[in-house]
Amino acid sequence: MSSATVITTDLVLCPTNMEKLVRRCIPKEMIPSDWKCNLLSVVSNLDLLRKMGKSELGMFRSTQDLFMVIANFLGVPGCVDIMDFDYNGLYTTIPRMHTSLKGVDFVYKIDLLALALLVIPCPFKNWQRKMVLSSVKVFQRILESKWKSELKSHCEMIQSPKDCLEKVSKEITQCSNNFVAPRIQLLKKTYKPCPEDKQAQETEEVNANWTNRLLSDKDAADSVYEIFKSYTEKYPLAENRDDYIMIFSWIKIVSEELKKFMTTTIQSMTNSKATVRLFSAGKDNFVMAHELLQSLKNKNMDVSGFEEEVLGMPKLSTLEFREVARKVNIQDMKNAEFIRITQPETKLHATPIPSPNGDYCVRAIDAFHELLNDMIVAKKVFQTIDKNQFKHVEVFFDSVKDYFCSNQGVYFISLEDLNLIKSMWEECYESKLKNPKEANSIRNVRGFSLNDLKKELEYLNLETCFPYIKDIAGGVYSRKKLTDMHSMIFQCQIIALSDPIACIVDFLHSQKVCKEWIPDSPCCGESAELMEIIKKTYAELQAKKDAKEAAEAAEVEKKNEEVTMEVPQKKKRSKKVKKSMKPTPELTLPTSELPSTASESSSDHEPETPESKESQACPKCSRASHFADVANEKLRLSKVECKHLKKDLANADLEVEIQKQKVADKEERIRMLEELLKSKNDIIERQNIDLLEKQNVIMNFEMEMESKDNTIRENSVTIKKLEKSVEMKDYRINELEAQQSSELRTLEPTRSDEETEKVRDVLFKLLEIQGTLKSGNPVGKCRELAQRICMKAHNKQIEDATRIEAIQFCEKAKIYTEAVNTQLEMIRGSRVVKPEEIPELPEFPALSQGFLKAYENIFKSEAPKICQSLIKTPEVKLGELADTDCLICIEDMDSEEGTIKCECCKRRYHLECAQEWFKTKRTCPACSSPLLEESEFPSLS
Repeated sequence: MSSATVITTDLVLCPTNMEKLVRRCIPKEMIPSDWKCNLLSVVSNLDLLRKMGKSELGMFRSTQDLFMVIANFLGVPGCVDIMDFDYNGLYTTIPRMHTSLKGVDFVYKIDLLALALLVIPCPFKNWQRKMVLSSVKVFQRILESKWKSELKSHCEMIQSPKDCLEKVSKEITQCSNNFVAPRIQLLKKTYKPCPEDKQAQETEEVNANWTNRLLSDKDAADSVYEIFKSYTEKYPLAENRDDYIMIFSWIKIVSEELKKFMTTTIQSMTNSKATVRLFSAGKDNFVMAHELLQSLKNKNMDVSGFEEEVLGMPKLSTLEFREVARKVNIQDMKNAEFIRITQPETKLHATPIPSPNGDYCVRAIDAFHELLNDMIVAKKVFQTIDKNQFKHVEVFFDSVKDYFCSNQGVYFISLEDLNLIKSMWEECYESKLKNPKEANSIRNVRGFSLNDLKKELEYLNLETCFPYIKDIAGGVYSRKKLTDMHSMIFQCQIIALSDPIACIVDFLHSQKVCKEWIPDSPCCGESAELMEIIKKTYAELQAKKDAKEAAEAAEVEKKNEEVTMEVPQKKKRSKKVKKSMKPTPELTLPTSELPSTASESSSDHEPETPESKESQACPKCSRASHFADVANEKLRLSKVECKHLKKDLANADLEVEIQKQKVADKEERIRMLEELLKSKNDIIERQNIDLLEKQNVIMNFEMEMESKDNTIRENSVTIKKLEKSVEMKDYRINELEAQQSSELRTLEPTRSDEETEKVRDVLFKLLEIQGTLKSGNPVGKCRELAQRICMKAHNKQIEDATRIEAIQFCEKAKIYTEAVNTQLEMIRGSRVVKPEEIPELPEFPALSQGFLKAYENIFKSEAPKICQSLIKTPEVKLGELADTDCLICIEDMDSEEGTIKCECCKRRYHLECAQEWFKTKRTCPACSSPLLEESEFPSLS
């Protein structure tokens, strides 16, 4: 588990299910074709796989690393269905616990039964153990099928039922302690005797008795009976009757406890608050939008403010936690539990997550990582293809760009879509990219330099597809965050691939991992800000240029319209003038009469002005002058209008600048508000961290108080026992005095009296130890300390070491407790026990210095003592003092090496401290006797 479950290599997996798990977690190209999973041990199978595929699986430094990749999939809720495990074979799942922002542990409801089975011990071994585990698995599947039908969604979570699990474990452990040889005789009474000559009748009778025990569940009884029949073929009932009786009794006890656990205990536990899963990407937290909506609606909370927005979003979209805090009111936020989901790192395959629609999904970035792993690590595409084949890679990424889009923020991809993408990639690879050319494997290089990295890139033939990949290697190597050759070469290929396929950078930026995947990415940092400024400036200049061109075009268009209006008027006038100049029929006269007529007309028009005469004399000039005046007037008006248009354009430009300034001011204000909100969020986060630290301090104080209370109780018990002992001795003294006063002969205590006294002392000591174990609860305290270290360490090495030491401590503590109980039962029995028959108790375990130092480094305080009174102090050697402090430097001496001893007072000192002391005196600082250094004055012998 991530916080409460310790993943150990002691997993129960049959070879069939083990092989399915391996082939699901590791690409087929990395598994040797001749590897067979036919060993019984999980570690042995993985060790064989790693040895056979050493060149392909070189990225795993040890079998433990490979095991952790396999074990991570066993923590997926409902992983049995995803892996398509064989139900007839043995398997184990490892449910994870997840902690909410308020520090409460939660677990998926679908994992409750699997979690309960982890705390149930199995007192059987060999074939009996396999039969018991198979039978219990049958009952687990039947209970889970009923439990799943009651769930609304398989992503529902519930508060971890720690108390219930401890109760179940305690009750079944007590039952397992009673499963000893004398118990068989009592269990035999529950079955009628069967004829020894007919085994078929025996099995039928066992089936009848077993069915009577499980009348409430006929399916479980039939399934267990089928398992029983298969085992009786190899292990006959007549020869192993006692074992079968024990097995059936044990299965009945476990099945009843599990049924009670699921029907009464769990159903009584209901979440009063809405539960919402909280995922993280870097420093940002986000939730599934539709899950948030559904969870709040189930608790009748107000979602009107964002329901339409969420319903309009694509499935498996997300909302940032800051957005959630703005959209959901404060009271509803207090009544919701936001549970941090800790996902294991994607090594080769993405780890599935239950989705709100009843299916499974993965983070989009994890799906992309799995696709790249298949390309780069499994198929080694860029080591084998030619330059002209690279276009098919570009076409493939273009075909899946709708699945890896950059305009949706952080989001998830359904498992169905991921399988579709992988099938598209397989088709592309098989038809266009598969090459018979054999690719080189990465050589196992430790402590390499930049030059070694470049040589390895050249050895892998990656320069064919990526000519500049050696230049990329320098930037990757300078980061020093990646410590092995495999990781650096993988990142070099990703950076080189993002250059020709630009959509990769946009997608990584939208998923908030661009800085992690591509260092010095142009989408983030100072270069990105500079590009934004350049784009903004260019857009403003382009807008001004477009406005100026539009104004000039409008002015030219207006002038053209004026010219087209003037031309028809001129044509109309010229037609009228020509028409007026034509002679009418009424005015036609003979040529002889023209002079007289002219004279008459001239006499008639004598008083006319000279202008009229001039106009009559030259009509063409008059018309031309008139047209010129009109044109000049229009030209003047157009110039005035153009001046007004330029003024309006200047005013429009000014208004545009004002609007831009207002927009910039608003954007600046929005940015300031966002920074203020971010600072407030940081303050809230710091307050939450402070609150958690205070809670840790309170827990430390409580544990210290509890340990002090336990010490007080132990002291009080010891005082009472001492008082009883004093009373008994007083009584004995009185008896002896009475015997002496009566002048009776005082007898020496016989050997039997001395032995009885010794046995009584051992009994009192064992009772005292038993009381200390009950009050101190060493197993519980050790698990609690280990859990707290794992939650706060954030270091995989420390977490693994802590879990291993916690398991070892608990095992030794259980052995110690069983030894105490065994000796008590031996002494309390009916038979008289001699002191020499009582075996010595084993040493009580003590936490290592590394464990205590890790606790002190994390919590800045000493770890609470666990049953300190039971830890034996080291014996003092003959001729040595118990005090190990050096009187010169007042520091403790860890060992006798590098020390000097005074033969008079037997005290030791550091050799360096003594040499400094000898510069002033040659005597012992404690007893002032002569003190000589052996190197200066060796012994004469």
